[in-house]
Amino acid sequence: MSAENTPPVAKPIQTPDAVPRPKQTSMTEYRSGDLTFSRRAVLRDLGGIPSVSLDYFESRVLPPLPQGVDVTKIKESAVWSKDSKRWASFTTNPKESRKSEHDAFKPLSQVFDAVVREARQTIANRETTLVYASRPTKLPTCERSNSTRPDAFLLLREKKSIDDKTDTSNDSHRHSWNDIAVSFEFKKGTGEEDREDDDEKVISSLHHIMRSDPCRRSTLGVTIEDTQMRFWFTCRAITLVSEPFDFFTEPEHLIHFFCSLAFANEQQLGWDPTVQRVCVEGKPQYNITVRTDEGKETVYQSTKMISDFSAHAMQGRGTRVFQVRLTLQNGQPVHNVEPLVLKDSWRKLGRAREDEILGQIFDGLGKKYGTKKVSEARDYFLTVLAAGDVIVDGKKDKTTSLLCDADELPPDFGLHRLPADDLPEWKPTRSGEGLTPNVSSVPPSVKKSQIRHRIHYRVVFKEVCQPIHDLKRLDTAFKTLMDIHKALQLLHSIGWVHRALSTGNALHFGGMGKLADLEYAQYMDSSITHEVQTGTLEFMACEVESEEYLFAQVTVKAPGEDRNWCPFKFNPLHDMESLWWIATWTLFYHVDQKGCRPSSEQITEFYKLFPGR
Repeated sequence: MSAENTPPVAKPIQTPDAVPRPKQTSMTEYRSGDLTFSRRAVLRDLGGIPSVSLDYFESRVLPPLPQGVDVTKIKESAVWSKDSKRWASFTTNPKESRKSEHDAFKPLSQVFDAVVREARQTIANRETTLVYASRPTKLPTCERSNSTRPDAFLLLREKKSIDDKTDTSNDSHRHSWNDIAVSFEFKKGTGEEDREDDDEKVISSLHHIMRSDPCRRSTLGVTIEDTQMRFWFTCRAITLVSEPFDFFTEPEHLIHFFCSLAFANEQQLGWDPTVQRVCVEGKPQYNITVRTDEGKETVYQSTKMISDFSAHAMQGRGTRVFQVRLTLQNGQPVHNVEPLVLKDSWRKLGRAREDEILGQIFDGLGKKYGTKKVSEARDYFLTVLAAGDVIVDGKKDKTTSLLCDADELPPDFGLHRLPADDLPEWKPTRSGEGLTPNVSSVPPSVKKSQIRHRIHYRVVFKEVCQPIHDLKRLDTAFKTLMDIHKALQLLHSIGWVHRALSTGNALHFGGMGKLADLEYAQYMDSSITHEVQTGTLEFMACEVESEEYLFAQVTVKAPGEDRNWCPFKFNPLHDMESLWWIATWTLFYHVDQKGCRPSSEQITEFYKLFPGR
């Protein structure tokens, strides 16, 4: 194989790779358990979110109204008073009420019940999917520790949650985050601080649902300051907020909101019908259906969460990696099987699936070297047993389906600023349990009309591996790195680069190193340009971090420009530098004898090289 070198600039000149800044949810402080900082970190990641018209929100985000429901007729019923321009349940505006905040907004429950009652009369008395509840002093239960308390919520009538064996509160009426479809936040006041507090809390609720529940594809929220109401929505592609409206004087919007959601099915409310929460030996696990492109369906049951770090970011891949066992194949139960690994993720539309990329790599190796080299190469990569895009309601599960196939925001959308200005500057996270987190892209706080849609997929791998940062022997770690080097050489020899090498995807299994996470591997001569989504900062090549060539004098004149310019592209040397950083990290992070602690000098040098660890 040829030696690694900086490739010549491709002609014609391509668009440069864009290296995004790291997310605040990769910071040490975010993972520290401090609720205030965690909330602000999520807000800082979002920056500003698109604010859309009520018409857009109702037509693109909300499920369709049940046939026969007439919003105008419901408004003209006794539910709302045309003369006083207020809901019959509210005797005064919340701001003017002398009651507590909870009691001032308590009539909203009656509004929901009244609206639903009127709607049911026109749809054969059909039962609702959701019910309204308000217990702002009680924490909803959840498998993940959390202290967020919504003021109210709409939750499933038929629960998705399972009994929490760890809950010692003896509160039989305690609700679960796993059943909440819509989170509410209230304020009697109308000041900027009131709005910002509501924004922060509702985002915290949306974030908690998306990061903690593998059964979710999207979720919704509502904020109210006195009579000013906004609707919120989030999925793996985008977070949206509606323009504000007065829900006293413009009741039709709240009627539409309640009716469209109350009678919607679980898929329309954001749940994933291909993931079922089950109780196994007193602990929650998940039955996950994988459907191949050929239509074969297999059910796997989780036994352990290997990694869910990527799910902490509200937008992005939302990757979760489970250790699983096969439980149902061709409709028949399966027993006494070996553990496997299941990866659940959302790739960008237009990107190939990880198993497809691996197939392209093997095809390239076969064309250049023959079938024998392909057979040898398979030892350095994971073995795919099953893969396919998730199917919901007979269609591939894309974020476009959650927004009625909208590819762009409306021309008149605004930018809703979130209260995150007082956050400290970013610094990368320390190494912790599970897979080392990757640094992913963060949408900047600028107006961009295009929605970066994603498609949901799953891949099942044969090998249950150890990441290199969990290995306890230096010889094993470096044998693993040598094999990763061979895998990279194979990629580079046919014009591919990995672009995301870290201690989390340099894996050890059966005495060999295996290279994983190929979803961002790219053919260097490809005309398709994607962001370098990639890489833990500690293992990122210097040029990639700087987004410019630092070690070669290259002068290329771009068409129509009078200056020397060369687009920055990821190349094989960047992969190799990442491998070197992993080796250096391994030497400085570990000690040479069991039970020993690193010396002060070792710690000092470690933090010089890896200041964020």
